[in-house]
Amino acid sequence: MNTYYLLLNLAWRNLWRNSRRTLITAASVMFAVILALAMESMNTGQHEQMIGNTLRFGTGYLQVMDTAFHETPSLDFSFSYDDSFVSRLEAQLLPGSYLLPRIASFVLAAGENTTKGAFFIGTDSELENRMNGFQAFLKEGTFFDSTSPQVVVGMGLAQRLSLSVGDTLVLLGQGFQGVQAAGKFKVAGLLKHPIELLDNQIIYTSIPTAAQFFDLEDRVSQVIVMTDRDNKADAMKGPLQEALDNDFLQVYHWKELEPELLQAIAFDSVAGKIFQLILYIVIGFGIFGTVLTMTLERQKEFAIMVGLGMKRRWLALQCFFETIFISFLGVLSGLALGYPIILYLYYNPIPMGDALGELVKEYGLEPYLPVSLAGSVFLFQGLSMLIIALLITAYPVYRSFQFKVLENLQK
Repeated sequence: MNTYYLLLNLAWRNLWRNSRRTLITAASVMFAVILALAMESMNTGQHEQMIGNTLRFGTGYLQVMDTAFHETPSLDFSFSYDDSFVSRLEAQLLPGSYLLPRIASFVLAAGENTTKGAFFIGTDSELENRMNGFQAFLKEGTFFDSTSPQVVVGMGLAQRLSLSVGDTLVLLGQGFQGVQAAGKFKVAGLLKHPIELLDNQIIYTSIPTAAQFFDLEDRVSQVIVMTDRDNKADAMKGPLQEALDNDFLQVYHWKELEPELLQAIAFDSVAGKIFQLILYIVIGFGIFGTVLTMTLERQKEFAIMVGLGMKRRWLALQCFFETIFISFLGVLSGLALGYPIILYLYYNPIPMGDALGELVKEYGLEPYLPVSLAGSVFLFQGLSMLIIALLITAYPVYRSFQFKVLENLQK
């Protein structure tokens, strides 16, 4: 034990005997960690943004719907949403979870001179705001209420139909069991949806107004189950399915509803790992070059220590401890310096250029580079760089056993 303590002490003192060399080596590890951290954080942040937008503005964590509606989104496959049904579902919810009923269908929206296809959603404004904060997107007017036929329209769609607050919007669609749905609605407000694709199509109204328009009475097309963590959704899926007590209704997880999104993320993750591998190789050779120079500069020092009676295995262990110290110093410094940088970018994301920004908007993403503060990003990059640095320690350890004492003493 005394020998190991002595070697640890000697290794630590050796580092600061030539502090400039130590700091240069640790700095190479530190900047490598920051670079890898930024790359992985942006990649993970983009995936989180894609999933977050899907959960907030689309599927939610879970959805209750008719199995036929999942294949063919027709209001003919709507279902009754009465107090008994709500009570059975709410009894299975975990803390922080809630139900959001919706009536959703495509309609034909007509302004004074123009007609466009639109996505008509009947919802509860307070629950919808709890899900995605859509009340913050309101730019003009007010929100709809359930006492009169009012709607809130996306500004992109409003511009295409030449609509403003107070104008009348005419909607045509197909209601329950083939009933012709037609009605006039007052435009109560205009909102700027963060997803451009939805901004050009979206129309919100209250559930009673949508039910009357589609002749649904107490029926809805789907019920979204929102929560705060994916593991809660996994835990609730089975009990909710049992509570339905209906062969035609099914509880779907968002991963079942968005398989294309999961495939896109998986493909992007593979591409990101390939780029990271290339980055690790470049970084590894950079660190190895620094360690190689440091080791060759100390050959005479090693020869003197062995000549004075130090065993080679102890010398190798000392070199191993030195590289361990430098590696930890570089990795911890990289994480300590990288975190505030990532934190700043998290609250002040880098905007994309006009051309690239327009491209990502088409895929329902905001035109900026998101970053992630997930702990797994920092842990994975820190461990990866530490492992690379530790692998490089094999070279000074190898040189400790292979160098020639007499030849180096004569230098």
